[in-house]
Amino acid sequence: MLPGFFTNVRSIGYRWTWIGVLLALQGATIIFEGISIGMILPVLQVIETGGDFEPLRQNSALWKHLFAVTEALNVPLSLPTLLIGIFALILIRQVFTYIREVYSASVQLEVIRRVRDRAFEGFLYADLDHHDNIQAGRFVNELTTELMSATGSIGTGIKFIGQIMTCAAYGVIVFMLSPSMTVIAFIVLALVAVLLVRVMRGIYSLGNLVTGANQEISSFLIERLKAIRLVRLSNIEVAELNALQGHTERQRERLFKQRKLLALLSVLIEPIVLAIALVLLYVAVNNLALEIAATMLFFFILLRMSPMVKDAILHRQSYLSQVASIEVVSDRLRSLEEAKDDLGGGRELTALEEGIVCRDVNFNYMGSQVKALNGLNLVIPATKMTAIVGPSGSGKSTLVDCLPRLRTIVSGQILFDNVAQSEFSAVSLRQAISFVSQSPQIFNVSAAKHIRYGRPSATDEELRCAASAAQAHDFISEMSEGYETLMGEGGIRLSGGQRQRIDLARALIRRAPILVLDEPTSNLDPESEAKFLAALKAVRRDTPTTLIVIAHKLSTVRLADHITVMEDGAVTASGTFAEVSEKNDWFRRAYNAPENISVAIGTT
Repeated sequence: MLPGFFTNVRSIGYRWTWIGVLLALQGATIIFEGISIGMILPVLQVIETGGDFEPLRQNSALWKHLFAVTEALNVPLSLPTLLIGIFALILIRQVFTYIREVYSASVQLEVIRRVRDRAFEGFLYADLDHHDNIQAGRFVNELTTELMSATGSIGTGIKFIGQIMTCAAYGVIVFMLSPSMTVIAFIVLALVAVLLVRVMRGIYSLGNLVTGANQEISSFLIERLKAIRLVRLSNIEVAELNALQGHTERQRERLFKQRKLLALLSVLIEPIVLAIALVLLYVAVNNLALEIAATMLFFFILLRMSPMVKDAILHRQSYLSQVASIEVVSDRLRSLEEAKDDLGGGRELTALEEGIVCRDVNFNYMGSQVKALNGLNLVIPATKMTAIVGPSGSGKSTLVDCLPRLRTIVSGQILFDNVAQSEFSAVSLRQAISFVSQSPQIFNVSAAKHIRYGRPSATDEELRCAASAAQAHDFISEMSEGYETLMGEGGIRLSGGQRQRIDLARALIRRAPILVLDEPTSNLDPESEAKFLAALKAVRRDTPTTLIVIAHKLSTVRLADHITVMEDGAVTASGTFAEVSEKNDWFRRAYNAPENISVAIGTT
C-alpha cells in the first residue's frame, strides 16, 4: 500500500513537508503514548509490593532510572508522583494529538483549494479540443464530491500509517515484557489481518463503481438543469424522473454494498483480537510464569491494541475504497496540464492595417476524418465589414475559432498583416479580437461588470460611451439600479435584444482592432434587430474596426462591404452582394428569392 499511497499523495498536490510534519506529530504522540503506558508497570509493581520502593530500586534498572529522574527534578518518588507523571504524559500526548488534527485539517483544506484553483486554471487555458470532451457534470463532481473523497482518503491513509507506528511502539513494550508471547501474538494478529484483508478485496472495486455512479448523477443533473424548458415543453418530466431514479438507485446499491462490507469487517475484528488476548492471558498465567504486574500490563496493552488493529484495517480498506477518487482527480489534473494551450510567439498584434489572409488552411476535429476547413483560401480586408455566409456545417464558426487560435489549424497559414499567426502570442491575438456570439454568455453580475469584462480598467465614462455606441445606455439607465442592476443567470432579466446589445458594449469597450459577430441578429425580433443594426452602423461609421460577421439575415448581409460564401470548409465565392449573387447558386437561392430568405444558415 505504501508506495502507491505516496504516489497518490503527490499526484493531487500534497507536499512532502506536509506529510513529514504530520508523521512527526504522529511520532510525538506515539512517544508520549508509549511512555505513559510503560509507566503503568511501575505503578502496578508499587501496588504489588505494598508501597515498598527499596526492593524495586535494588532489583530493577527501570527503578534506578526513575529515582535518578525524580532526584534531578527534586521531586519525591511516590505512588502519587507516578500517577501525576502518567497523567501529565497523557496530557502532552493529547496536546500533540490536537495539533496534529488541526494541522491535518488545515493541510486538507489547503490541498482542496489548490486543486480547485489548479483545475479551473487548467480548464481556462486548455485547448478547445479538450473542452469538447469535458462533461460539465463530471468536471463539477470531480472538484466537489471526488476531491473531498480523495483528500479524505489521504488523511485516512496517514492515520493508517500512524496506527501501524503506534502498534509497533506497543510491540516494543510487550516484547520487553515477554518476547515469546509477543511473537506468538503478532503472528496470530498478522494471520487474522491477512485473512480479513483478503475477504474485503471487493471494497476496492466497489469504490470504482461508486465513483462512476457519482459522476453519472452529476452529469445527468447538470444537463437537465440547463434544459429544464425543453423538458417541460416536451412533457417528459416523468421519463426524466424515472431516469434519475435509476441513477440514484444504482448509487444507493453500490454504496450499501460498500458500507455493508465495512460494517462486517468492523464487527469481526474486535471479538477476534479480544479472543486472542484472552488466550494469551491464560497462557501467560499458567505457562510462562510472568509476574502479576507484567502480565496485567501485557494484557492491558493487548486490549488497547485491539481497537487500534481494527481501526488500522478499517482505515486501510476505507483508503482503498476511495483510491478511485484520487485517480479520477489526478487524471483530470494531468489531462488538463497536457491539454494546455500553446502560448505562441512573442509578437504583439495591436492593430490591423492590411487585413487577414488564409492560405490553404486545413482543420479537422479530433476523432473526425472529415475536414471542417478544407484548403480554405480567404481574404478579410482591414477596416471593412466582411460577411461570411454558408449552409450549416460549412466551417464558418470553425474559422472564427481558428483566428484567435482557440483551435490550431492542421496545415496552411493564417496571416495578420502578412505576419504568420504563429508569431503572435495567443494572449495578444485574443486581446485584438472582440467576439459577440449568437447567444451571449451573461453571468449573474451587474451590467457594468459584464461590460467591463471587455476591459476591466475602463472608466465610468468609457463604460457609458460603449453602452451608447451599442444602443444599450438608455435601457440600462432605466433599470432599477442602473448600471449596477444584476442581470440574472444567463441574463434572464433582459430581453434577447438587450442581451445582444449589452454584449456588444462589452466587445466595443475593448477597442480591439477586430470585431467578430456570430449570427448577431438571428434570435431577435424586428424591433430589436433594427436597434442592433443601428448600433452596428454606428460602429462602422465611428471606429476603424475590422468587422467579421457570420451572417444569417439579408438585412445584415447587405451592410457588408465584402461577402464570402463557404461550403464544405472552402470558399466558393466572394465579392460584393451583386457579384456573389451572380456567381454562387446557394447564395442566390438563400438570399435573393423571397421564399428562400428564411432558409436556415447554420452556425457551424
